[in-house]
Amino acid sequence: MIDNKLIRNKILPKVKEEGRMLDYYLVKGLIENTDKEIINELLKFQNDDKGFGHGLEPDLRMPNSSVACTNHAVHILDQVKDKSLTIKLRKQIVEYYESVYLEDLERWRMTSEVVNDFPRAIWWNYETVDDFTYGNPNPEIIGFLYQNKKYLKKIGINKQINNVLKYIDTDFEKEASMHSVMSMLHFYKNIDKDIQNLIKSKLQKVVVSELNKSYGKWEKYGLEPYKIAIIDKKFLNTRLEELNENLLVIKEKVEKGLIIPNWRWYQFKEVFEECKMEWSGYLTFNVLRALRLNRL
Repeated sequence: MIDNKLIRNKILPKVKEEGRMLDYYLVKGLIENTDKEIINELLKFQNDDKGFGHGLEPDLRMPNSSVACTNHAVHILDQVKDKSLTIKLRKQIVEYYESVYLEDLERWRMTSEVVNDFPRAIWWNYETVDDFTYGNPNPEIIGFLYQNKKYLKKIGINKQINNVLKYIDTDFEKEASMHSVMSMLHFYKNIDKDIQNLIKSKLQKVVVSELNKSYGKWEKYGLEPYKIAIIDKKFLNTRLEELNENLLVIKEKVEKGLIIPNWRWYQFKEVFEECKMEWSGYLTFNVLRALRLNRL
């Protein structure tokens, strides 16, 4: 098993040296309480509009707030154990999401046109930002808003839930990708059981389909079973052997060092080489979470 000694003596020093302090405290939080440190580091990426930027999502370098970086902030807040410490930030994130909601399109846009003024991965180029499907990132945002609906002032949450349900019944399966599947799993995790029951079988079908596409290609960027396990393991009940196989692969990797990105930006090559290690701590954290959840 990945024990506390390995994390403390081998992994944490590498994250501190090569990664970011935010991710250092996420990893350290696996063996002791670092809730306050995580929040203090996260606040360094927040802007006056209550959203997050400054490369919190390391492939997107603009300082301005974006939905993409704010989604990343939500995932980090989920790791804070004392939820009372997150109340203020959750209220602020709700305020930000409401402020950038596109009423005419009934969805959120990942980033603004300012993105083109700063280094970024090719998929963040503003001219292609509307190529993202509704499934990425709208369901996970709506799941977050549902959990925090008492802070909503403008958006009607029931209409948003119905929009997701409609999408699942129409375009979700044919448009499915790793990110839309993970977004929908986050949505599922945050909604009530009666709504979960309406979508579980369809979501299960799409999860299995996407796992079939990526099986045997784990060295490439794509959906791996462990990425599902850290959101909701029950969707792997029919794929436990595959999950265990995947966990052994990632365990071998993390025992050798930090997990580094297995993708490229396809532009701004020199900048990517400088900042890709900003991903390493967070990627390593998620691998460690998966291994410890499954006692490996």
